[in-house]
Amino acid sequence: MRSQVSRVHSQPSTGRLVDVFHFRIFGFVVLRQFFDPHSIAAEIDSVMLHGQRPSFKESRGGDFQFQYVPMMTAETPGSLSLLDHTQTIAATLLGGPVLPTRAKGVRYSGNTPWHADSDLPIASLGIVTYLESLGEKSGALRVLPGSHREEFANSLRSLKAAGKPAEAFPSHIVLTDPGDVIVFDEHLFHASFGGGNRRQWRVDFIADPANVEAEEQARAYFRNLYRPDWDGGYDVDRYPSYGSDWLGSGRPAVARLNALGVHEMAAKQEAYARSRR
Repeated sequence: MRSQVSRVHSQPSTGRLVDVFHFRIFGFVVLRQFFDPHSIAAEIDSVMLHGQRPSFKESRGGDFQFQYVPMMTAETPGSLSLLDHTQTIAATLLGGPVLPTRAKGVRYSGNTPWHADSDLPIASLGIVTYLESLGEKSGALRVLPGSHREEFANSLRSLKAAGKPAEAFPSHIVLTDPGDVIVFDEHLFHASFGGGNRRQWRVDFIADPANVEAEEQARAYFRNLYRPDWDGGYDVDRYPSYGSDWLGSGRPAVARLNALGVHEMAAKQEAYARSRR
């Protein structure tokens, strides 16, 4: 009984339980019916309709395509609320205060090959939810449990796993319905297979850096995210990475991100996108 208590932590703001032990061992955890998906689905549909530049081609990777739009403004209150609720989950799993990237709506189609979202030393996790029910052959997320750990990851790299199709390795398939949330270590190898258009909401978190070395790692993480020569194809004026509603909210993360230069990085990326219109 004692070991069960040590590995499951309650969430004060949500009343939910998160299995920290499962996350640390396997690199992911699923929270079933964590939120009402209707408002997020409507917001994603709206930002995709109004936020994408018509002349911009979808981004491609292998045989999959994706489009995305940040959801960090007064037009997306459901997204900002979900970010706040998932921040509590992230803080529990990472063992202390955390900083968010930006929440965004994504539209995918096709197969996603095996990859990890980060190879940087900083602790980070992704929180995603899909707005369609996804199964084995309809685009459900597939993971290699434990592949966030260095020894396993190095073995996969020796096999040149990154870029191989989802069917190449035995995996755990995370079947989900709208309202379910998947939390995964960004160093975890994951992929997907099959499915047509599917909508995703996502936000990432890093541990709030506590010393100079950690702060530089955090800046490197955000520099990789907000590259100054990247154009995401969305309306950066209507849907900026950090809208005025976020910047004026008084959230503690706002001041920390500003001190790390993150808002400036995002603004430079958006200036580049603006210059390409």
